[in-house]
Amino acid sequence: MKAIERTFYKIPSAVMFVTVVPLFYFLFVLAYNPFDISTFLAANQGRFTLNLIICTLIVFGVMTLSRGLLFLLRRTLDLNWSLYVLWCTGEVVVMGLFMSIPMGIGWASTHTYFSAMSLCVLYTAAILVFPLAILTMAVQLHVLGKRARLAPMIDERTLIRFYDEQKRLKIVLSSEAILYLEAEENYVHIIYLDNNRVKEYTLRSSMRALEEAVARHGLIRCHRSFFLNPVHVELLRKDAVGYALAQLDRVEVKQIPVSKRYYDALAALL
Repeated sequence: MKAIERTFYKIPSAVMFVTVVPLFYFLFVLAYNPFDISTFLAANQGRFTLNLIICTLIVFGVMTLSRGLLFLLRRTLDLNWSLYVLWCTGEVVVMGLFMSIPMGIGWASTHTYFSAMSLCVLYTAAILVFPLAILTMAVQLHVLGKRARLAPMIDERTLIRFYDEQKRLKIVLSSEAILYLEAEENYVHIIYLDNNRVKEYTLRSSMRALEEAVARHGLIRCHRSFFLNPVHVELLRKDAVGYALAQLDRVEVKQIPVSKRYYDALAALL
C-alpha cells in the first residue's frame, strides 16, 4: 500500500492536528451535546464543565505527544495508509483510556470502571473521527495541489538528459526529482523520486562528464564522489570527529558525506 506523504511528519501538520482536534472536541461537545454526553461528563456530580475541560486537555496532550513522536521519528518511520489509520485509532484509544480515569471515579457508585472506559473510547472515537478525517484529507489535498501547481513547471528548462559514455541518451529526469548522484568507478548511480518513491538508475559514465549538466540545474558537488540536490537536504551536521553529513528528506536514503572543501558552500544554501 502507498506510503503517506512526508508532509504528515512535518511541524506545520503536527501543529494543525494539535490545535484543531482538541478545539473541535471542546466546541462540538459544548454546541451539540452528542449522545447526551453532557450527562455522562457531569458524572452524576454536576461537573460537566470541569470534566469537559479535563477531557479537552487530555485530547490536547495525547495529540501533542503523538504528533511530536511522528515528527521525531520522521527519519525512521514510513507509514502506509493502513498503519496511519491504525496510528490515529491508537490516538483515540489512548485519549479514551486517560479520560476513563476521572470519569471512572465520578461514576464509581453506579458504573464499573470498564463500562466507563468503553463509553469514553466510544464517544471520543465518534466525535474525533470527523476532525481527524477532515484534517487528513486537507493535508493530502494540499500535497496534491502543490504537485498540480508544479506540474506545468516540468518543462525543458528543468529536465536533465543523461547520456552514457557512448553519448547515447539513457534517461531524462526533472532536476527537482533528483536526490543525489554517486560515482563508483566507471558508473554513476542516480537516486531520484518517481511518484514519491525512491528509485535508482545506474549510468555507465563518469561524474566529470555529467558535472556541467547537473550543476547547471542546481545540483552541487559535496564530495569528490557525490553531487546532491540542496532542495532535498533536511539537515547538515557534523559528527563527534568533525565529519560532515547531509541528511535528506527521505528516510529511505543514506546520509551523504560532505567534504570540508564544500561544507561552507552547501551550508550557505540551507
